[in-house]
Amino acid sequence: MGLFSKIKESVAGTDAGSIQNARIGRGVIMGAQVTGNSITTGGIEQHVCLFQVEVALDDTPPYQATCRQRLPVWQLSQIQPGQTMVAVRVDAADPSRVAIDWETPPPSVRMAQGSGNGSAAEVLATGLPCRVIIQQFQPLNMTNPAGVPMFAFALTVMPAGGQPYMIQVGNPVPNEAMPFLFPGSQLPAKVAANEPNGVVIDWAAAARGE
Repeated sequence: MGLFSKIKESVAGTDAGSIQNARIGRGVIMGAQVTGNSITTGGIEQHVCLFQVEVALDDTPPYQATCRQRLPVWQLSQIQPGQTMVAVRVDAADPSRVAIDWETPPPSVRMAQGSGNGSAAEVLATGLPCRVIIQQFQPLNMTNPAGVPMFAFALTVMPAGGQPYMIQVGNPVPNEAMPFLFPGSQLPAKVAANEPNGVVIDWAAAARGE
């Protein structure tokens, strides 16, 4: 990218279409701050904002990036940090150069092998039995390396002989497990022996009525 392009981006922000050879990924907006610069386009005043984004690409561990982009103030008020998902365009030659693509729905991306607190299969095979209660859940627009959709859960964990505690965790959810997804659902699970947040719901045991 040339010097004048860098100066333009620092003042007016990055346009998603300006990133050539882009990889398309899923972003979660973690924070947004109005910089003070504004530009009027088509009679609409747009403010240049600094966005902190968690970027996820296929087979790549998630990472944090920042980008400057223009956005009307009314649209900025709709962003919920940590929850708003967007499509992002990532420079293939410079992954730190990222732009939010407001016109494209957030894609589903495939997680990198081995990301997270151990694999779900490992926890199910070696973890300690417990029960969980689903408090909240939502799709993450991601799949695990095997292609199973990932969901974010807020769970109450009830370990055998221990005190209940709350966690937020991502778990794969196969299609046949969808009937078990509702607030208040009580399910069998396993927890990693040395990681209380490493909880995996045992969908197969749930299907057996355990």
